[in-house]
Amino acid sequence: MTTVKFFPAEASGGLNMLKSLLGPYTQIKVMPTGGINPSNVHDYLALPAVLACGGTWMVDKKLINEGKWEEMGQLVRDVVSSVK
Repeated sequence: MTTVKFFPAEASGGLNMLKSLLGPYTQIKVMPTGGINPSNVHDYLALPAVLACGGTWMVDKKLINEGKWEEMGQLVRDVVSSVK
């Protein structure tokens, strides 16, 4: 099995492009990043070839700069809880 990062996912055509690329390459697993957010993460994770998704919305620079670690942690906990 080969695992690859698909970046930038949304700018490259999103789910439709990913499905097209994976069609002939059934042995590949992917981790899409770039444009992944709470409104589309479930759609990506529904694809059998998707192992994980990356999303910067969980690690917002403003939260880091302000040291709001609990708020950032809650964003991560929320998304993990929603995809289980």
